[in-house]
Amino acid sequence: MRKEWLQKMVTAAEVEAAHMVEDDRLGPDPVPFGFKNERWRAMLAQMEEGDELWEFRSPVESWEHLAGRAGIALVRQGEIINFIVTMMN
Repeated sequence: MRKEWLQKMVTAAEVEAAHMVEDDRLGPDPVPFGFKNERWRAMLAQMEEGDELWEFRSPVESWEHLAGRAGIALVRQGEIINFIVTMMN
Protein backbone atom coordinates (compact mmCIF):
# COMPACT_ATOMS: atom_id res chain seq x y z
CA MET A 1 0.00 0.00 0.00
CA ARG A 2 1.54 3.26 -1.14
CA LYS A 3 0.55 6.88 -0.64
CA GLU A 4 0.42 7.33 -4.41
CA TRP A 5 -2.51 4.90 -4.48
CA LEU A 6 -4.76 7.18 -2.41
CA GLN A 7 -7.67 8.33 -4.58
CA LYS A 8 -10.40 10.07 -2.60
CA MET A 9 -11.05 11.05 1.00
CA VAL A 10 -14.28 9.53 2.36
CA THR A 11 -16.28 9.45 5.58
CA ALA A 12 -16.88 6.36 7.69
CA ALA A 13 -20.59 6.57 6.84
CA GLU A 14 -19.82 6.62 3.10
CA VAL A 15 -17.47 3.68 3.46
CA GLU A 16 -19.97 1.61 5.42
CA ALA A 17 -22.79 2.36 2.96
CA ALA A 18 -20.59 1.26 0.05
CA HIS A 19 -19.44 -1.97 1.74
CA MET A 20 -22.58 -3.44 3.29
CA VAL A 21 -22.73 -7.24 3.06
CA GLU A 22 -25.79 -9.44 3.36
CA ASP A 23 -25.10 -13.03 4.35
CA ASP A 24 -27.31 -15.31 6.44
CA ARG A 25 -24.24 -16.42 8.40
CA LEU A 26 -23.85 -12.82 9.64
CA GLY A 27 -27.43 -12.49 10.84
CA PRO A 28 -30.57 -10.93 9.45
CA ASP A 29 -29.20 -7.41 8.90
CA PRO A 30 -26.51 -6.18 6.49
CA VAL A 31 -23.07 -5.73 8.09
CA PRO A 32 -20.36 -3.27 6.99
CA PHE A 33 -17.49 -5.26 5.44
CA GLY A 34 -19.19 -8.58 6.16
CA PHE A 35 -16.73 -11.07 7.60
CA LYS A 36 -14.11 -8.29 7.81
CA ASN A 37 -16.39 -6.24 10.11
CA GLU A 38 -14.22 -6.88 13.15
CA ARG A 39 -11.18 -5.55 11.29
CA TRP A 40 -13.18 -2.48 10.17
CA ARG A 41 -14.33 -1.81 13.75
CA ALA A 42 -10.74 -2.11 15.01
CA MET A 43 -9.59 0.39 12.38
CA LEU A 44 -12.34 2.82 13.39
CA ALA A 45 -11.30 2.43 17.04
CA GLN A 46 -7.76 3.43 16.03
CA MET A 47 -8.93 6.75 14.61
CA GLU A 48 -7.85 9.94 16.32
CA GLU A 49 -8.97 13.52 15.76
CA GLY A 50 -7.67 14.73 12.41
CA ASP A 51 -7.32 11.23 10.92
CA GLU A 52 -8.72 10.62 7.45
CA LEU A 53 -10.18 7.68 5.58
CA TRP A 54 -9.18 7.35 1.92
CA GLU A 55 -10.18 5.02 -0.88
CA PHE A 56 -7.10 3.56 -2.55
CA ARG A 57 -6.43 1.70 -5.76
CA SER A 58 -3.16 0.35 -7.13
CA PRO A 59 -2.06 1.41 -10.64
CA VAL A 60 -3.59 -0.04 -13.80
CA GLU A 61 -0.41 -2.03 -14.49
CA SER A 62 -0.82 -3.94 -11.23
CA TRP A 63 -4.31 -5.03 -12.29
CA GLU A 64 -3.00 -6.07 -15.71
CA HIS A 65 -0.43 -8.28 -13.95
CA LEU A 66 -3.01 -9.80 -11.58
CA ALA A 67 -1.60 -7.93 -8.60
CA GLY A 68 -4.18 -5.16 -8.22
CA ARG A 69 -5.45 -3.98 -4.86
CA ALA A 70 -8.14 -1.53 -3.76
CA GLY A 71 -9.63 -0.65 -0.41
CA ILE A 72 -9.82 1.84 2.43
CA ALA A 73 -6.82 3.39 4.20
CA LEU A 74 -6.57 5.18 7.52
CA VAL A 75 -4.26 8.19 7.13
CA ARG A 76 -2.76 10.17 10.01
CA GLN A 77 -0.73 13.30 9.31
CA GLY A 78 -0.11 12.14 5.75
CA GLU A 79 1.02 8.64 6.72
CA ILE A 80 -0.93 5.43 6.13
CA ILE A 81 -1.30 3.68 9.47
CA ASN A 82 -3.80 0.96 8.55
CA PHE A 83 -5.82 -0.31 5.61
CA ILE A 84 -8.39 -2.87 4.52
CA VAL A 85 -8.23 -4.50 1.11
CA THR A 86 -11.70 -4.72 -0.40
CA MET A 87 -10.78 -5.89 -3.90
CA MET A 88 -7.86 -7.78 -5.40
CA ASN A 89 -7.08 -9.78 -8.51
